Amino acid sequence: MDVRLLALVAIGGAIGASLRYIVQSSFEPDSGPYATVVVNLLGSLILGATFGALAAGAVLSEGTVTMLGTGILGSFTTMSAFAMDYVEYSDKSHSTAITYAIITIIGSIGLAWTGYRATIEIIS
Repeated sequence: MDVRLLALVAIGGAIGASLRYIVQSSFEPDSGPYATVVVNLLGSLILGATFGALAAGAVLSEGTVTMLGTGILGSFTTMSAFAMDYVEYSDKSHSTAITYAIITIIGSIGLAWTGYRATIEIIS
């Protein structure tokens, strides 16, 4: 294990968790899953753009990619909150739960792909 990379992940994790808290706090308590959707979609777009930059030949250090991808975005995005939101919505309305899952899953994949492809086009 590379202790330097571990430290970068820990620092990035603190940054990402703090950013997630800021986003979460900017939404009204009864606003539903909007904060979770925002962080998951935005995180997917940024990670896609990061890997698009690498694919286009941008030089990013292993530390930068690890800190951003695993640390910052890993703690900024949230699969566990998405899963619990889904469980709570499925108790109330199956159609709402399914809509939430589709928006989050398809949206995250779509924005990761968009970030990836757009960044390749911009850099290339």
